[in-house]
Amino acid sequence: MSTYNLADLFEQIVDKVPEWEALVTDSLRLTYAELDARANQLAHFLRGRGVMAGDHIGLHLKNDNEYIEGMLAAFKLSAVPININYNYVEGELNYIYNDADLVALLVHRAYVDRAATVVQDVPGLKTQVVVNDGSVSATPEGWFEYEEALASNSRERESGPRSSDDLYIIYTGGTTGMPKGVMWRHEDIFFASLGGGDLDRSRGPISSPQQLGERLGEFQMATLGAPPFMHAAAQWTALSQMYAGGKLVIPAHGAFDVEAILDACQAESVVALTIVGDAMATPIADALQANPDRWDLSGLFVIASGGAVLSPAVKTRLLDLLPGKMIVDGLGSSETGIMGNKTSGIGEEEGAEPRFTVGEHVQVLDDDLQ
Repeated sequence: MSTYNLADLFEQIVDKVPEWEALVTDSLRLTYAELDARANQLAHFLRGRGVMAGDHIGLHLKNDNEYIEGMLAAFKLSAVPININYNYVEGELNYIYNDADLVALLVHRAYVDRAATVVQDVPGLKTQVVVNDGSVSATPEGWFEYEEALASNSRERESGPRSSDDLYIIYTGGTTGMPKGVMWRHEDIFFASLGGGDLDRSRGPISSPQQLGERLGEFQMATLGAPPFMHAAAQWTALSQMYAGGKLVIPAHGAFDVEAILDACQAESVVALTIVGDAMATPIADALQANPDRWDLSGLFVIASGGAVLSPAVKTRLLDLLPGKMIVDGLGSSETGIMGNKTSGIGEEEGAEPRFTVGEHVQVLDDDLQ
């Protein structure tokens, strides 16, 4: 293997540790080999529907295994997964479906009715696949059922030329105007945001794609990402863990449910929990304070926060409730990747104030690139 293509890198991990658990939900456990096989089935289905390299596939989904399978299937085809905010209403969906030039769409059944009012206005969108989530909306005529689509296709890998130059796109939240698709080469996002083969930043990034599998040890770390996969930080958490052979834990209900998150942390001995600032840290702290003996979080070592400010007061409160744990604030954006961090708790050198140490490869440039 000579590329930093995200599908090639994932398949290298699969071949190295096929029987390790890759993904755990409240109702499903998948090994790396099983996850790879399901992504292969979806890739074959989409290829059969005419999806080509460079095409855009919308993921209008809550957090579940199908989101990860959809991303991996797209990478395998050299296509591009597009994150769709599941809170969007019809007008916003019309904009992003068209702006992203979708040719295929995976959508949870809870959002089918909303999506169905929009797809007729998206001329390039030819394939809609419904993912069951317990909702009761009917499948529109001509749309496909997810599990049926997988079952009718091969579990063998989708072959075809892939490149380090294949595109990864993440849509911003639209805080400055309408949402925009930030475009990355696979190789660039791998090093800027997905760990570069050095998840804990202890050995430096890999210098060749083949080194990725060689770095796997005997210990597998379980990680739970609380934010929705429709945001960059959550995707980066999920993918970076997989490129380190980790186990990704997805709590029940596909949304931010504090009790489900803490239940899953205990049940799966989660080592790293990823959150977004005060908005998630505060209700987690509230639950811990209200139920001091309910959860055994002895396996939890680090809480990572990014995407919004984790204030000193809330951070201090969380550390008081979880003594012996470490909190790492991450600095970055959809356009820059992860640029720096700040550690609080074990071994901290400073207080809880939001001061960051930027990475050694970070540069700040003016309009003239100086």
